[in-house]
Amino acid sequence: MGVIHQRTSIAFSKSVSAIVFMATFLCAFSLQGQSDSLQAQTDFHAVTILPFFTDLVEDEDAPPARRELRMREIAVENMHGIQWAAERLSNEGYHIELGFFDEVADTLGLNHWRIEDIYDADVVFGPLQLSPISLSRRIIERTGAEHILLTPVPSAFLRGSDAIRTVIPSQLHAVDLMARDIAEKHSQDNVVFVMSGGNDLELEERFLDVFNRELQADTVYADSLLFDTVQASRNSIGSLSEKLDYYSRNVIVSLAGRSSRSMHSNLQMAVQINDSTEIFVYTHPELKDLGFIDVSFLERTRTTMPVSEEVNWSDSATIAAVKVFQGQFDTHPSKYSIRAHDAFLDAFTRKLERDMGPMDFSVLPAPIATAFEWVAVDQFSGYVNKHWKLKTFYQRQWCDSDSVPTLLDFIKPEID
Repeated sequence: MGVIHQRTSIAFSKSVSAIVFMATFLCAFSLQGQSDSLQAQTDFHAVTILPFFTDLVEDEDAPPARRELRMREIAVENMHGIQWAAERLSNEGYHIELGFFDEVADTLGLNHWRIEDIYDADVVFGPLQLSPISLSRRIIERTGAEHILLTPVPSAFLRGSDAIRTVIPSQLHAVDLMARDIAEKHSQDNVVFVMSGGNDLELEERFLDVFNRELQADTVYADSLLFDTVQASRNSIGSLSEKLDYYSRNVIVSLAGRSSRSMHSNLQMAVQINDSTEIFVYTHPELKDLGFIDVSFLERTRTTMPVSEEVNWSDSATIAAVKVFQGQFDTHPSKYSIRAHDAFLDAFTRKLERDMGPMDFSVLPAPIATAFEWVAVDQFSGYVNKHWKLKTFYQRQWCDSDSVPTLLDFIKPEID
């Protein structure tokens, strides 16, 4: 049995939830004595900086601080994920040291952590908010620790240092995967790209760049591929209905996320109206979260989307790992706990690879949802996770797209 040694600056003021939180934190692990922990050689030292809002005082006469309280909940869930991963490694005999600090400055504007708290860390997780990230990233870089972000950030935050990385899979690489799959499987079809702009503009421009510059440059595709764009919005599908061709196999591509709910509703309606037209759909993974999308729509269009961070709940290793979490916290892990858990185990494995060289590390506790494929965003820059795979709705369930039978050649309907 290994050892987990924890230190923290977290201490709340007046709040019942804070007391419950601290009880959870202090009872999270069955630890050996602190003296034993300090004497043991540490295999991995991780510091985590999260928005615990330790100085938040809730005034009964004021509106509830919903944003701050929700950020605190997310911070606790991330912390539980870190503790979960550390417990699994401790069970395998590794000695883990954890430190937790609040990223939110105190009432005097002073940080709850100092460089002395992180100077000997192998890795620093967090902060979660952009402003604390901006203020801390150069300080963390000077310590030599690896800096891992548990939240999506603009690519500018990752430039200038190869010690920083974000665990959130990069949606730009999901777009690349979609574009190549469409060109490979639908070179003879009528491809219509619905562009909603707004927050999705960067992804849409990436799709156009990859699809046009890299793929249509191949004469095999350029000579046969029908491709058109439709200017839509968050609420409208524009002239999409006019672009659908009864005498062709149609492929609708949309990269709009959940913020374009009305557009997705109208797209579904347009497909339903054209019930005699063959239509397939490639879309954003957040479509899964829209409760109004009919199974019949997904089935008929063989809806395809990139996915990441998937948990295989039937896997015995996953079940055993989750039982460890349930034993610690008497609940199921949230998506934030799972993400932090997976990031911690990946960082630990990469440290062993650096220290020990190429070996078989498959016996180590493994992530349960996230696969990591790290790629630098630029020269001498940080890293993003580029791992995605395509899933297609087929026979009333989501399947790996590669396992779905290949489409037969399109037979053009006879003209009456």
